[in-house]
Amino acid sequence: MSRPRLAWVLNLDAEHELEHGRTFTPSDHLRALVARESRRLIGSLVAEHDVVLEERDRTSGERRAEGLLGLCWSPTPRALALLRAGGAKPIESAGVEALRVVNARPFAAALRAEHAPQSFEKFVVATLEDALARLSRPAALGWLVRRSFGAAGRGRRCIASGAPDAGELAWLVASLRSGPLVIEPWVEVTREFTRSGWVTAGGEVSLSAPCLQSVAANGAWTGTERDEEHLTRRSEDEQLSAMFERAGRALAASGYFGPFGIDAYRHRTADGREALNPLSEINARFTMDWTTALGPGALERWLSSTAPEQIFHVGCSDAASAARRRG
Repeated sequence: MSRPRLAWVLNLDAEHELEHGRTFTPSDHLRALVARESRRLIGSLVAEHDVVLEERDRTSGERRAEGLLGLCWSPTPRALALLRAGGAKPIESAGVEALRVVNARPFAAALRAEHAPQSFEKFVVATLEDALARLSRPAALGWLVRRSFGAAGRGRRCIASGAPDAGELAWLVASLRSGPLVIEPWVEVTREFTRSGWVTAGGEVSLSAPCLQSVAANGAWTGTERDEEHLTRRSEDEQLSAMFERAGRALAASGYFGPFGIDAYRHRTADGREALNPLSEINARFTMDWTTALGPGALERWLSSTAPEQIFHVGCSDAASAARRRG
């Protein structure tokens, strides 16, 4: 039996809003990019019979989603306002301050530094002086510099060890206006991993089966598949599972609850060995591969644990997905 109709706001530009706050206005280019990527979610995260609200619904007065339960890619203020303008009832979600904290890259960097085996060290810098000092140090393949906010390969730059050129310097200055930078060695990635699930306000974490991820050269997601061939080593799976649950508990402790995912990868070290970076980023929101990772009925299972007053026909447990619940 199909689930009830839902209302959606697919604000895939959420990180930009979190970065700029109330002053955020998406450019035409960004609107087109979001519209293109959003279409990839129809038939997976978003059902064909769901209502997807757009900017025009904010002022049209049509209320196309009257009475429907409302979900967002990320529950930012703009997205929630759009749901209400369309007549939907937004599901309970974390506040914007919590969203800003947990989606900023220094949050994931701090969690990794505390818990992860150090395949390499990440550095969080808040001043240009500290950034230049770090970039001047030797790094065989250069340095990867990330802004506090970014997604789909945006907000990052590879800079060679030494003194940045004029364009790189201008980028660093502009980036620091939005928050600290995360700097790490550029490495040769040999395998990408991802895990997905959700966390409740009480810190209970539901975890997907192991998944393999593919990304473009600029870091943008291109695809995810279940690791049916068991290419994830057992030791890696254990580390990734543990890191995902730590991330979930850290999110809950910071006021976030809802869907999330983590990215990780295997890479070559300076001496030619392979090592696991068990936490590259935390995405405290839905992700492009959320339903692929969690399997059929994932959205219903999450909603049944989050909004028990809603009627969902859940009984479609997916034996391949792993669910772990810990307080």
